Amino acid sequence: MKIAGIIAEFNPFHNGHVVPIEAARATVGTEGAVVCVMSGNCVQRGDLAVFHKSARAHAAVAAGADLVVELPAPYVLGSAEPFARGGVALLSAIGASELVFGCETASRDALAYVAEALDTPEVQNTIRAKMTEGLPYGAACQSALNECEVVGNVLRSPNNLLGIEYIRAIRYSGVDMRPLPVHRQGVGHHSSTPAEGYASATYLRNLLFDGTEPWDYMPDAAAGIFRREQQMGRGPAGAARIEAVMLALLRLQAPPATGYLDDSEGLSTRIRNAASRAGSLAELWEGAKTKRYHLSRIRRLTLSMCLGLTPSDRPAMPPYIRPLATNETGRGLLRRLTKVTTTPIISRAGDAKTLGTAAARMIEIEAAVTDLQALCFQETALRRGGSEWKIVPNLT
Repeated sequence: MKIAGIIAEFNPFHNGHVVPIEAARATVGTEGAVVCVMSGNCVQRGDLAVFHKSARAHAAVAAGADLVVELPAPYVLGSAEPFARGGVALLSAIGASELVFGCETASRDALAYVAEALDTPEVQNTIRAKMTEGLPYGAACQSALNECEVVGNVLRSPNNLLGIEYIRAIRYSGVDMRPLPVHRQGVGHHSSTPAEGYASATYLRNLLFDGTEPWDYMPDAAAGIFRREQQMGRGPAGAARIEAVMLALLRLQAPPATGYLDDSEGLSTRIRNAASRAGSLAELWEGAKTKRYHLSRIRRLTLSMCLGLTPSDRPAMPPYIRPLATNETGRGLLRRLTKVTTTPIISRAGDAKTLGTAAARMIEIEAAVTDLQALCFQETALRRGGSEWKIVPNLT
């Protein structure tokens, strides 16, 4: 069976997400499988997902994916590099031969050229120097490439940056996987205005938090799923809705002896000090912000600190494959995988506890993320802890 993979967040799923799924389907045909690796109940921007991972995975399958598996939180709450490497590792374990991703520059050769250039010692040294000067990672990469006379403005788009990191992750892992960039349809990554039936996930989240219906910019099935979630009081979720909880965790929890995941040069100390004075997350982030550290990194480390993540919580390879939603084709793929993959497949969270220390710790982190997201929900019953242990794959 030919398998094409996609790495995504679907936060929330919208019309633009259909494009790479359709491109992946065209690549594998009706006899193949489209597999999405999706972030769970937290997302890379350092926030909680706007809707529960089961609903977002269900929306992706309803839009044409065959199987959605979870990218564990320690990979999600990192820069583009660990996010890409974790996703590629899972797709490789599943047997994907293609990785489809949307970006503004749909030239594989151009993106591969930049990916190769970024791994040269000259460019890497310049990137580190630029970051020391205060540039965030993406801008430092672009500046280093320009200074080394490698390329033009390819990295000015966040989707191009992530696509290049996917190619670098494939090269780093040495896996036989072909990158297939697809031109992004509609609007820009953080666009504040819709166009021709397309809208950015940022714009849709803002509509949801403002109490405005965003359903016109989603496939009908996804809109129906998210509408039901909202009617049940299960969203929209976001860190700002539990900022008192997060401030309390930052003020009261002692730092781990081994330090926090992705901490450097006292940034976690700045965040803790800002939390001791701040009355909101926005105030905390403003107080912790410096010329060197981009807001997205501060947000990710803030959530990582609330979860107590340490460097050992992100192994090179996720310790299991965890399906979130699947159709009949996806179920057939999972049956085949159980016979050939060396990475365990778990259908329930409790199964991870039988796989060793790394897997048990990983699922405990996921349970903590889910408990934080649940505190955003409206009804008392929905805010109770422990729901992670009751999740089963959504079968369609």
